[in-house]
Amino acid sequence: MQAKITSVYDEGSQVGTQLIGAKGFAVLIETGDGAILFDTGRRGRYLLHNMMFLDIKPEDIDKVVISHGHASHTGGIEDILKNRDRPLNIYAPESAIGIGKPFGPKGVRIPEELKEKADVYEVRDWMQISAEAFISYPMDIGKDQTEVFIVLLTKKGPAVIAACSHAGVGEIMEAVKKKFGSYPRTYIGGVHIGKKEKEKANGIAALFSEKGCDNLYLNHCTGVSGMTYLRVNLGLRGVNDFYVGTVLQMDV
Repeated sequence: MQAKITSVYDEGSQVGTQLIGAKGFAVLIETGDGAILFDTGRRGRYLLHNMMFLDIKPEDIDKVVISHGHASHTGGIEDILKNRDRPLNIYAPESAIGIGKPFGPKGVRIPEELKEKADVYEVRDWMQISAEAFISYPMDIGKDQTEVFIVLLTKKGPAVIAACSHAGVGEIMEAVKKKFGSYPRTYIGGVHIGKKEKEKANGIAALFSEKGCDNLYLNHCTGVSGMTYLRVNLGLRGVNDFYVGTVLQMDV
């Protein structure tokens, strides 16, 4: 059986398409157990636009996982709910839910009229949400915030899908090794490298090499400079863009 992973929100989009590239992150993970939307981007209208052109219907989403409370990861949740009839299971760490403020101080409140469509579950520890997909425990990222990532168990080993990797790529890889017995072979998403963080990029590249993680599809907060720094170390074919519209198929 195969899992399908589609980038639906990112700063970059595939050339020659009507897909919109904008600040934010969202990935759709489709397995035999249904469809999981990991984060919802910053603008709901952009998210819905991209989903329409990728033939993804809001009603077809079975679960939403929110990585952390930053607005570029939570902004589309209200529009997803507005365009559904059935309730949606939403998983998030406490810092992204907040007291009376679902999805953080910079995120979007769920309006009263939509609350019956949102069943929110707090992620406190590792949580299995399908036969192949796990949400990590919340990792401390400072300023009273935590972040979770998703692990997909594939036939080639664990695959990490991370929104920003604020806690650190090394910490994430060690958490995966401790939980599943091996380091991830695949890393998808953002690794948060600033324009002038060449040394940080060199360190991340060294970690990927040392741990045997050589299937990289990176986007969002990795940034253009970050991708360049990583490619200097890992080669042009060692670091793949994961723009909106990119689809990965993985045996699970």
